[in-house]
Amino acid sequence: MNPLESNIPDWLKGDGPDSDVVISTRARLARSLAEFPFPSRASGEDLTMIVSEVRQALSGLAEKFPGIELASVDKLSDEVKSFLLDAHLASVEQIIGGKGRAIVLEPRGRLSIMINEEDHLRLQIILSGLVCEEAWEMVDWADDVLAQKLAYGFSNTYGYLTASLSNVGTGLRVSAMMHLAAMRLTRKLNEQLRAAYDLGVSVRGVFGEGTQSFGDLFQVSNEVTLGLNEREIVERVRSVTAYLLAQERLARKELLSRHRTSILNDAAKSLKTLQTSMRVAPQQAFTLMSSLRLATALGFVENGSGALMNELLAGMRASTELSMRVGSRDDTGAGIERAKLLRNKLRSLYINEG
Repeated sequence: MNPLESNIPDWLKGDGPDSDVVISTRARLARSLAEFPFPSRASGEDLTMIVSEVRQALSGLAEKFPGIELASVDKLSDEVKSFLLDAHLASVEQIIGGKGRAIVLEPRGRLSIMINEEDHLRLQIILSGLVCEEAWEMVDWADDVLAQKLAYGFSNTYGYLTASLSNVGTGLRVSAMMHLAAMRLTRKLNEQLRAAYDLGVSVRGVFGEGTQSFGDLFQVSNEVTLGLNEREIVERVRSVTAYLLAQERLARKELLSRHRTSILNDAAKSLKTLQTSMRVAPQQAFTLMSSLRLATALGFVENGSGALMNELLAGMRASTELSMRVGSRDDTGAGIERAKLLRNKLRSLYINEG
């Protein structure tokens, strides 16, 4: 199963607003079914019944998401699992969770629903650029459709009940994936990230909670889901993301006026390394791709595009996150395949110093 086999996910195409800096926006809802234990305590029979109930509720989603499919995770090939990680459509916990886990996808890669991950349902919408309101409205619509046929766990006092206390309340996480290379190069990143924290959001590595930043990629998201309504959460994340976006643009202008040669040299070195290396470790790939993506956004890379940069940055994810989260090392074969992919995709690119 791979409903996206003929297309890359929409969010990788880089055609959303401000997508040179804000690569994607995600709105995710955590939901539990009232009559079942949480997945960590559920029996195999419970998990099977949960998948069956969700399957029966999916038909209403076809109005906005035609072509949706549901598949059992344990029946997916390693190639498809890697694809789901690369496209941020599934978590490592879902991929390695074993039997009773399922995932719902649609051909454009906007909607995905993880079934029996930490919660019974994790609905998410992921779109290109800074579009917090649009992402929220789409996932809210999908949630309303499913709620017509599914009985969610809900408390009049606390809101939606979830496996983790951090998601109780609205169950909503809104996040923006940002490329903040210029702020790091101008030594302003830590100051601006502290300001973001002060405004009530978290800034994590690109792979979420407990991960480091690779390739100057960061996730900006709300800290809590309880005590704020959905619109307040959406606006808080949008405003902080817009603030960081403005600061990154100022930093890019400073680099262009004061350090243009340095940007070109760094991009040229990175491109040469990526075009000639026979094996590339994931962290090295992220670092090299970051300088190349920045130069592409500034117009210095011929035959390059935001879509290509996004596709390659996302393509580094699977083995990297698995290494970080389950303790395995990036093996030689993965490094060779990664280098081959980069060589093939970048072979026609060159730096334009004009």
